[in-house]
Amino acid sequence: MNSRILSIGVFMVLMLSSLLAGRQGYFGAKEAITADLNQALMRTLEERQDNIVAQDSIRAYEQLREASDGPVWLAIADRRLCRHLKNERLRGKTFLSFEVIDAAHPKKAQPADALCSDTLIINNRATGTTLAVKSYARLSAIGVFRMSDQRLSFLLAFAAFLWAIGFRFVARRRQTAEEEPQRYGGLSYSAEERCFYDARRAPVHLTPMQHRFLLMLWQAPSHSVSKEELCAALWPKKEDANDTLYTLVRRLKLILEACSGLQIVAHRGRNYSLEIKAEADCQDNVRKMSAAFLTER
Repeated sequence: MNSRILSIGVFMVLMLSSLLAGRQGYFGAKEAITADLNQALMRTLEERQDNIVAQDSIRAYEQLREASDGPVWLAIADRRLCRHLKNERLRGKTFLSFEVIDAAHPKKAQPADALCSDTLIINNRATGTTLAVKSYARLSAIGVFRMSDQRLSFLLAFAAFLWAIGFRFVARRRQTAEEEPQRYGGLSYSAEERCFYDARRAPVHLTPMQHRFLLMLWQAPSHSVSKEELCAALWPKKEDANDTLYTLVRRLKLILEACSGLQIVAHRGRNYSLEIKAEADCQDNVRKMSAAFLTER
């Protein structure tokens, strides 16, 4: 698999996991806030029983509804309710709201920037009215997000960005290594420019066939290629290219010896190799000594 595609895939998986963890943390915080509002409202009701909403508040509500001839929404700050909240950050943002249940007016809508508890139905004995009571926390989506636990989400996002930076760094180093000319025996080759250079960084002028031949030796393992492979690659339609290959090698030898410390060595007519002169001379001496030793014996 392509390393670039794999790296992008890992980055996308980490980012998607970060988003899912953030979403889970957000909705978990909403559920926790709603549960806190519910328990605080229940405890407040247990303390105050049916007098959770004062009679004056109910009368004011009814008068306002009659005057406006429409839905009325009252927010009542209640110290007992705030005191029963477990999350201290909600205490300055929580209030009670109620409505009188009758058929005269439709039910009011919930504020868009608030979270609410479940509805409690209370019969107020003093006024003889039935109330629907809720506790609200005035929080926007950003406020809920701030109260949520986003540590896992941030950790995954941080890991994704570290992965992206690391991949970019490795890719740049790999690109630099690929662009850097390869050097051997005083000769260098630039894959980007497709050109050989000598030790003084001067281009080595070669014919297209000489360039192909030298490049095959240059890129081959141990810089060695068989004669059959060379002929098949350079002259695929020619049945016997031995003489042509010999002429090519003879002319290329003169060019290499003039601009580098390399030479082309033929090994028993089976393969050609590109070798540094000192190494080639040493190997040649070893071969001569072995031949002489065998002859003496």
